[in-house]
This record gives sequence, C-alpha cells and structure tokens, in this order.
Amino acid sequence: MTPLIAHSADTTVEAKPPKLAPAIIYLYSGDDGDSAFINSAKSGIGAAERDFGLTVSITRMQADEDPRMVIKKVASTGATPIILLGNQNVAPLMDVVEQFPHSTFTVIDGLAPPLYPNVQSILFKDHEGAFLVGIIAARMSHSGFVGFVGGMDIPLIRNFAHGFTQGVKYAVPNTKVDVQMVGDTADAWSNPEKAKAIAQNQYREGADIIFAAAGGSSVGVLEAAHEMNQLAIGVDSNQNGLFPGTVLTSLVKRVDVAVYDTLKNSHNGTWRAGIKYLGIKEGALDYAVDQNNRGLMTEQLIEEVATAKDKIISGKITVESYSAK
Repeated sequence: MTPLIAHSADTTVEAKPPKLAPAIIYLYSGDDGDSAFINSAKSGIGAAERDFGLTVSITRMQADEDPRMVIKKVASTGATPIILLGNQNVAPLMDVVEQFPHSTFTVIDGLAPPLYPNVQSILFKDHEGAFLVGIIAARMSHSGFVGFVGGMDIPLIRNFAHGFTQGVKYAVPNTKVDVQMVGDTADAWSNPEKAKAIAQNQYREGADIIFAAAGGSSVGVLEAAHEMNQLAIGVDSNQNGLFPGTVLTSLVKRVDVAVYDTLKNSHNGTWRAGIKYLGIKEGALDYAVDQNNRGLMTEQLIEEVATAKDKIISGKITVESYSAK
C-alpha cells in the first residue's frame, strides 16, 4: 500500500515509491563471462529486462578495487534495487548501507546480518546439490578416487566440498576424496590455469572424476579432463556442452532465478528484507542430464540420484552443511 503523507488537517498527498533503477555488481577479473555463476546471473537479468521492461546497470569490479567505493558509487546514482553477487560484498555493504536508506540491496550467495530494512540475503543450500553429484561421482568412478577443486577457500566453497564428500560416501563409502582449493584471494575465481594444474595432478595421482566448484576457474578443470580423457563435473550453469563426453554432469545452481525473482519482486512491490534459503526443495539446485551427457550415465544411476533427491526433499536424507560440522 502506498504511504500517505499528511500536509494539513484536510489534505493528504500520496508519496510515490522510488523509481526502479536496478543495478548489479559483481567481482570478476577474467573475461566478461565465466560460463558459470556470472553467466547464470546475466541470464536472469536478461529475462527480467524482457519481462518487466527494465534496464539493469551492470558493474564489474576488478580484484584490486575497493568494493565499498564501488557500492557507494552505484548507490549514489539512486540505483535500486542493487544486487551484489558473492559473500565478499557483505562486509563492504554493512559499512555503507546506512548512507543509502532509499536503496534496497540483495546479496546473492552471501549472508548479511538482518539488521537493516533495506538488505536481503539469498543463500543456496549448496551442500544438498553437491551431495547429488557426489553420488554420481562415486558410482561412476572406476579407481575409487575422486577429486574436488574449489575456487576461493571460504566456507561457501567448503560447503560444496562437504556436501560432495557426503554424497560420495553415501554411495560408495570407501571412495577417496581429495579436496583442494585454487587460492585464498578473490583471484581464485578467475584462474583457470591454476585450477587446471591442480586437476591434472589429481588425475595423475589416480582420480578419475573431479568436481569443479571454482567459478570461472572451473573451466580449467574441465579442460584438464578433456585433454587427459577423464571425467569432470561442472558447476553453477549447465556446462555439459563445453566438452561433450567428458563433462559427466553439472551442478546447476539457479542464480538466474534468484536474480530474476529479486527484480520481479522489486518491480511488483513484494521485495522483502531478511534471509532466504534456496535448496533442492525450492528447485534452486539440480544436476543436469541432456544430450551431451546422457550416454555417460545409466538409467539406473539417474533413478538412484532422483530417489536421493526425493529423500532430501522429504527429509529422509539430511545433508549436513559445512557450518554445522
């Protein structure tokens, strides 16, 4: 309901809500697209622009930029809503949010304390989706040794690794899981060369399937699998078609839906501050089966993973998060 402002005892004027001027901010030092998280977000932007007649301002940060200054610069233009991709934006946003009470902020994949009426967090239950691809990796491994290559070593990526390991052990308990990270700085998201080197070493040591959860760096793992005639698992968007025949499946994380819903809810006035969690039950995480990988998995395995998915939804399987360890 539009608020009313009283100017005298007998006159009232409706206060107009702020005009939408949506913006998105993300950190990426590589090429414009990463074939993963950022590309998925851009897909959601495109859909919302078409459906709601919006124009979304896009700001790409470099690793050496001060995110506080970038957020302030965008917010100072009157942008709202402002979507921030990634946990690294939480602390900078908390430092400046009080200066911009008329803008709304949504952090996707980052937990902002629910202290402000204009801040929303959207988090994914990544461990649930990783559990499913862990089952696939364990069942498809001939060596009994699988790998995990994460991007930046932060709890969010450890959550992927923890869920993946649980899925592997659920399916084939004696399977070995080697977990490694590209790095501990933001450059880890855009360093496919290092991710490729880590994957190559894991394959040489006996791993025959590697799950890459490393943003733009993940492509390096997929390249290593292709060149060494091994298998890899993609992340965020459906990466099966990047190297058909060697990408076993992809953990599809519906960042596009989170972005789209933020813009839709802002457009129709139903945006709300607070914290939202999206998992398998909400349709936000799934494994990809298409013409590029259908021949790699048996129908029996697909059915087994579908059953596990149903059990997670019904609560018969509980996947532990990294923070709950």
